[in-house]
Amino acid sequence: MTKHHHKQTRPCAHCGHRFNINPRVGLRHRFCAKPDCTRASRASARKRWLRKNGGRKYFDGEENTERVRTWRNRHPRYWRRKSRIQRSRRNGFVLTKRLSSVLRYVALQDTIDTHLALKIGIISHVSGATLQDTIAKELRRLMLRGHAILRGKKPKS
Repeated sequence: MTKHHHKQTRPCAHCGHRFNINPRVGLRHRFCAKPDCTRASRASARKRWLRKNGGRKYFDGEENTERVRTWRNRHPRYWRRKSRIQRSRRNGFVLTKRLSSVLRYVALQDTIDTHLALKIGIISHVSGATLQDTIAKELRRLMLRGHAILRGKKPKS
């Protein structure tokens, strides 16, 4: 006999529209996923946290300054976690200082717009091709290969 999970709904605590409750969250799931409701959920959580932890006093005073100082001493350079690019050095990729300094000044929207240029550059570098038609054919071949791999099939050579 199998246990069936029924989709339960409830009204959002912010907008009032009904939404499906995530079974992993259960009765604690009070807000839907709309952006305004998500902001309201975060504001509510922040208020609860401040009430529970003494409000703004949690951050004030010498004892809290010492608490933060002690934590930082136990976790040196915690904000400088290695990025994926740095971790991939083990795989043979080396991020040069020049490339690193250029990447530091690239805005997020510029990075999003350059993904296609990056793919074309990589394909050109690996295949040695510089003509757009040749690169487009190689890009299509690689995409089909990737789809085959994701479907669990052996890719064609």
